[in-house]
Amino acid sequence: MKLMHASILSICLLVSAACAHEPAVQEISATAIPADEVSKFEQELAQAVTDQIDVLAPTNYAKAKEELKDAKEDVKDHDKAKDILRQVAVGRAYLAKARDFAKVAQGNMNEVVEARRLAVQEKAPDAFPAEFKDADDDLKNVTADIEDNKTEAAARDRTKILAQYLDLEVRAIRRTALNDAEGRVNKAKKDGAEAWAPQSLAGAEKSIKDADNFIIANRHETAKIKELSQQALAAADKLLLINKEARNGTKATGEQAALKLFAEREKNSQQQSELAAANTRLNQANTQLNQAKAQNTAAEAALASGQSFNQKFENAQTQFTKSEAEVYRQGDNLVIRLKGLEFNNAKATLKGSNFPLLAKVKNVIGDMKADSVTVEGHTDSVGSEAKNIELSQARAEAVKSYLESNSASGAAVRYSAAGFGFQKPIATNKTPAGRAQNRRVDVVIHTQAANM
Repeated sequence: MKLMHASILSICLLVSAACAHEPAVQEISATAIPADEVSKFEQELAQAVTDQIDVLAPTNYAKAKEELKDAKEDVKDHDKAKDILRQVAVGRAYLAKARDFAKVAQGNMNEVVEARRLAVQEKAPDAFPAEFKDADDDLKNVTADIEDNKTEAAARDRTKILAQYLDLEVRAIRRTALNDAEGRVNKAKKDGAEAWAPQSLAGAEKSIKDADNFIIANRHETAKIKELSQQALAAADKLLLINKEARNGTKATGEQAALKLFAEREKNSQQQSELAAANTRLNQANTQLNQAKAQNTAAEAALASGQSFNQKFENAQTQFTKSEAEVYRQGDNLVIRLKGLEFNNAKATLKGSNFPLLAKVKNVIGDMKADSVTVEGHTDSVGSEAKNIELSQARAEAVKSYLESNSASGAAVRYSAAGFGFQKPIATNKTPAGRAQNRRVDVVIHTQAANM
């Protein structure tokens, strides 16, 4: 009892500290892309559910989720970037606070948390959704109290909630292991097995009962449970067959004759299985040999492809001066950042001075044996988002049209254009130099290893 009081006192101190102020908000850089930050925050909340934060700190988790909802709606409505980033930052602050409270809750209800995790692992929420929700609601009531600096329910309800999750876990394991066997036994009963095959029925029911008892006593002995489950299923299948055969005779002799016939079939089946197993082992050996050969061939091809790509990448770099373009790798793609491409202010018409540079780009595309090419247009943050997206798309389309119309005859390269406006800055938009870097066109050359 003294230990329990000490535990509760410790929790009270932790909770009091956590409740002393609103969550500290870590602002997000103004150059961040709102849609990307919202997507990352959504993934963080999904991971929080995996970590059981939604039930260990339901109040703060709900606030974080509400901020995500508002941010997603604002992205859809193209609201101001700073407002969206602020919502994500506040949501993350609530999520961080939820994780702090979750540690407090878990410290006092560790066995309950582990029991819930195991029940989820056995898919109890899918098998028994109503009962699992009831258990979660009881747990959330306790953990919400902890968030509100009330710890009495944690000590009072721990045992009850633990029992709920343990029961759901066992029932879920049992359902997975024995549901098929029980269904087949019930079918046999409907077909008169109690009269025509009582001996086989008793055997199948005993096999299910033995597995059931083992699961109750040894719920985590996975291998043995699987073995007993297969035995129960085999007994149920045998019952169906024996019952069907027995109905061809009389109630007095039908089951015995069917059992004898079944034994003979099993003997023949075993011999055939042994022969099939030998053939399977031989086929597996041949398959492994072929796989080893294929792996060696693939490794050699990959090495040759990598060497070829590296050579072509180095050749591409030599085609441009520093003022014309930067060439770099992006995974298996090659990106040409056109620093020397010039447009008149707020215009998207190519100048004659651009054509020599674009001709070099066209040559690199041919040398790389490109599968497809994406031309990306980007702007600085001056002006409205809609106007910048429109301008960046138009400029990307202009470059795409030139490259497409000047491609080598018969070249099967797919071209596309995408305008991103100021959504993906590479430098700050607060200085003229930074804005100049953000006004750019990138040509992304997608290649296939097979083409190298």
